[in-house]
Amino acid sequence: MKGAFLAFVSVLCLLESVQCYRGKQRDPLGELIKVQRTKRSTSFHTEGTSAEYSPVYIAPQDGLKEADKITDLPGQPQVSFSQFSGYVTVDPKAGRALFYWLTESEDPLNKPLVLWLNGVAGPGCSSIGSGAMTELGPFRVNPDGKTLWHNKNAWNTVANILFLESPAGVGFSYSNTTSDYGTGDNKTAADSYTFLINWLERFPEYKTRDFYITGESYAGHYVPQLAQLILNNNKITNQTAINLKGIAVSFHLYVT
Repeated sequence: MKGAFLAFVSVLCLLESVQCYRGKQRDPLGELIKVQRTKRSTSFHTEGTSAEYSPVYIAPQDGLKEADKITDLPGQPQVSFSQFSGYVTVDPKAGRALFYWLTESEDPLNKPLVLWLNGVAGPGCSSIGSGAMTELGPFRVNPDGKTLWHNKNAWNTVANILFLESPAGVGFSYSNTTSDYGTGDNKTAADSYTFLINWLERFPEYKTRDFYITGESYAGHYVPQLAQLILNNNKITNQTAINLKGIAVSFHLYVT
């Protein structure tokens, strides 16, 4: 059957804005997770791929999870979930590293892992400054500009949310090689995949967890390209196979 990628990966247009889950409106993330669980699919497969597998860079991750643990953010209210943030090197030769922020669920062992990507052309938008702090994250900034308030409608009420600043040059992610800032979508997907493989070594408890990728705007390109790369590499890798269960994008004009 042709189009196996489309057959196994659920692309949901979340209508206008990721904020539609609020109030009396629908809960797109919860619906996505619920639908995928009912399918009882244990793995993804692709047909007829001729892509050659190149082992990605994997760095030692011992002790880095503990170093990434956030005790409290400045001005943060008391919460009952854990947070981690830090850098994952994706190319040591170029000095390229991507920044992440993980906001775990209050029940992290029994909730899926969701990767969030922001994107607007040129080349992207901060997943932390935009997605996390103004849309689906657990905190908002108070008018005083110094303290935070708890967003009770945050997505980490139903999943462990991993915000990734991608590609290099967006948000806190960086490269020591200037030419890296002029690369395209294929490199963005490759870097995001390398990030995930290394991040899962740092957080091995998530290696077999149900995994979803979602985002908005230009992430309509980022998300399916990363998903396709994961599916291809899952078939031929002797490294970590990512347990991808579904994807969601929120702006139809960028869906490829």
